[in-house]
Amino acid sequence: MSAALAPSAQVPGSAPTPAPAPRRRRHWLTVLVVLAMLATVVVSVFRSFYQDGPLEPGAPTGQGSKAVVQVLEDLGVDVQVQRHTADAAQSLREGRTVLVTDPTVLQGEQLDALVAAHEAEGSGRLVLVQPDFVTLSYFSSRLTPGATLDEATTLEASPGCGDLAHGARALAVPGEEGLHGRSVLYRPVEGADGCFTVDGGSLVAEDDGLLVLGSADLLTNDGVGAADNSALVLNALGGGGELAWYVPSATDPMGTAPQSIVTYLPDWAAPLGLWLMLVAGIALLALGRRFGPVVLEPLPVTVRPQEIALGRARLLQRAGDRDAAATALRSAAATRLADALGLRHERSLDGLVAALAEHVDHSPEQLRALLGPTPVTSDQDLVRLAHDLDRLEKEIDR
Repeated sequence: MSAALAPSAQVPGSAPTPAPAPRRRRHWLTVLVVLAMLATVVVSVFRSFYQDGPLEPGAPTGQGSKAVVQVLEDLGVDVQVQRHTADAAQSLREGRTVLVTDPTVLQGEQLDALVAAHEAEGSGRLVLVQPDFVTLSYFSSRLTPGATLDEATTLEASPGCGDLAHGARALAVPGEEGLHGRSVLYRPVEGADGCFTVDGGSLVAEDDGLLVLGSADLLTNDGVGAADNSALVLNALGGGGELAWYVPSATDPMGTAPQSIVTYLPDWAAPLGLWLMLVAGIALLALGRRFGPVVLEPLPVTVRPQEIALGRARLLQRAGDRDAAATALRSAAATRLADALGLRHERSLDGLVAALAEHVDHSPEQLRALLGPTPVTSDQDLVRLAHDLDRLEKEIDR
């Protein structure tokens, strides 16, 4: 007897045994998933040291305002970050400059509190960033929002601006991609002043201690360095030496908006949740089971004529195409009538009507209306047409 072959031996001339698929790829995918999770945790930890958001004073991101606040503090300005309306109103009464980063989100009670504090004796200066018509109507009747800037624009200060230019000669603002959308131009009337004007509207307007800025991008880290934006912002906010940076918060007790559980989540919860969803998706793609090979079905497939007719009828009924159904009924009936009369090569309607008129009691006009392209407007007319065609065929058969 011949010696038994070793497990690793191969019979000469036979096909090589396929090696098992390597699993190294799955190990690399597992390593990538773990690294992504670690990166998510690290980013979340670093993000927890500052609160990000539009015009957040401690945010170093593009939409934040850390650069403005840091320069103001370096210049000796006492900057206090406030998130409640009562604190901002108290700062106004104490003579501070109060900046409201997003006045459009304030409720009526909050706006009334700021108006009362602003009108109090010895009150400070109030700066509103891009207020809308309703919000601005609480504070001034001599300033109204006008046109908007759809494209990135650089506005120059006119010689009559005076102190309202705050040392800036030109301001640069974006278009539709602004932090709060398009920049707004305000129309001042008697007693109010405007600067950086175009098309009858001003990007910067003032009325009796109220300063209105038409673009939030003047204060962002990305926008403060453009043109003379920094000169306007620093001089307007730091002139009094004391600044209250008021960022409206959903946790303000004076606000009437209902609270939700999302309000109490930390700021890093949203990006962390998105990262976890991304990691879970990658893990599902890496470890999920693959679909098998495509199953081929032999062709052609035999379908009974009754099924084709019923399927086409259901499609016509669903589409409400009565004219197409009537055309199909008339065409089939005309073909059977021509066969019954021996007119196999007759294709014109007039020839068929002339041949039928000799065998039926219908007039040529009635036959032409029955077999011709007369419109069908309802389901009842379509059913009546089918019955009339059936009676006509039975009359020929007699």
